[in-house]
Amino acid sequence: MSEGILIVENLTKEYKNIKALDNVNISLERGKIYGIIGENGAGKTTLIRMIAGLGEPTYGEIILFGHKEKGELKNQRKRIGYLIETPSLYLDMTAKDNMKLHRTIKGIPDMEMDEEILKLVGLESVYNKKAKDFSLGMKQRLGIAIALIGNPELLILDEPINGIDPSGIVEIRQLLRKLCEEKNITILISSHILNELYQLATNYIFIHKGRIKENITLKEIDEKCKKYILLNTDEPERMVYILENVLNTRNYKVMPDKSIRLYEYIDNRKELAKAFLENRILVTNISCESDSLEDYFMNVVGGKNV
Repeated sequence: MSEGILIVENLTKEYKNIKALDNVNISLERGKIYGIIGENGAGKTTLIRMIAGLGEPTYGEIILFGHKEKGELKNQRKRIGYLIETPSLYLDMTAKDNMKLHRTIKGIPDMEMDEEILKLVGLESVYNKKAKDFSLGMKQRLGIAIALIGNPELLILDEPINGIDPSGIVEIRQLLRKLCEEKNITILISSHILNELYQLATNYIFIHKGRIKENITLKEIDEKCKKYILLNTDEPERMVYILENVLNTRNYKVMPDKSIRLYEYIDNRKELAKAFLENRILVTNISCESDSLEDYFMNVVGGKNV
């Protein structure tokens, strides 16, 4: 059984009678990557800031590494690294000097740690380059490097791939997966780029209007985001007749645009094509698809008009 390292119980944050967080309950286990999914203003950053100690909840509890007393929480937060909103960088300083400064602030004397971490995040060739000359992706990697000072057991990242080009996104995704797998670091990451989270996270937390709507694993997501064959034709009514009376299936759905999603024959499209050909139905598309993480999220929170 995985070890629980963070438990949030009934966490609520109010601003002038507006609840940014409303009785939030989550639990994180060691060695997993948790993706927080929600629209802008849903409460993602507020939740992350409360966990990191950058704000006080109105009420509710945060239990970190088994501790919940206020004084002890402060000590336990030394086991957390975080990058929230934008990296805290001094642009006229080199990558190595940025690391040295933040390490000194944290009271960590180990100088060898700086180069080790910069190498880990792929910045070993720019130790002495000033941060102002970095690309956005390099600045994000340096921000993650700073968050890794002190070998944190929990890494909290708020939109770490926002504004980064596709190749930079791939690099950061590979880095985070490496940190989780090789160093057993638990990662809590928020992002609005859902297809990237789908390729990274092992668990998902859906938040909407300050409330947790669902906690779900990647395996459960894959089971619910069913694969299907997408069929397009100018004769959807006749195609439905063939599905039911020739292919003996009712496991399909006719969509508003008259396309048809068939949840059987995934691995036997030849039989489908043969049946349609023999019954003289012109098929303009027959492709294997699956519901996206975005589709599933919108279904959970109640559609696009929320």
